[in-house]
Amino acid sequence: MAYYKQTGYKTESEMKKEGMNDVERAKQRELNFTVRLEHYAKTNRIQFRKLVEQWAEARDFDCENPPTNESTMRMLHMLKLARENGILSSTIGEFSRAEITLKEHFPHFISPAAVPFNREEANKSCIAALKARVAKREKKEAAMLARATGKVAAAEKRAADRAAWDLAVRTERAEIEHKTAIARKAMGVLKNEENPASIRQMISQWEHDMYVALYVKRI
Repeated sequence: MAYYKQTGYKTESEMKKEGMNDVERAKQRELNFTVRLEHYAKTNRIQFRKLVEQWAEARDFDCENPPTNESTMRMLHMLKLARENGILSSTIGEFSRAEITLKEHFPHFISPAAVPFNREEANKSCIAALKARVAKREKKEAAMLARATGKVAAAEKRAADRAAWDLAVRTERAEIEHKTAIARKAMGVLKNEENPASIRQMISQWEHDMYVALYVKRI
């Protein structure tokens, strides 16, 4: 669902139709910004980063002298959304430093952005970006090969590349299974017991590292 169809969002024409005054429109635009932020944090990381950067640039944001008014809560809300969805950028890094500055200036300050960083979502985004980059390059190469040597040769190369990929994945997964067995033994996990959270986290990171390495080889 598009952000403008989300509950609470109102277009300029809708605000005009409802006869909102300037104060009411200003509040509605702030709400609209929040709706867009929360929507893009989950659906479009590029647009989320763009909104964050535009907000910071408009206010000449300085992490060493962060705002201490309503802008503070807006900044921390954006930081919280970024952490929850595993989104990183230089501006978000500035927000993190501003959060530290606020804690130093106000010892009893409890940040609403103090949530764990979603490493799993960050890893997924990284893999998706690499996969798209590889697919684009290989599609272009396949088209060039098809023109140069014919469609049959191009199809044979794609099949060979796919077989090599499948073999590499099986080999790496076997290595992950071996490392998992070692970790289970070291932690005293019984044969029929499920992997504890710590091992599941290690497996997730191993799989991420595996795909990054394999895709990088294809770039």
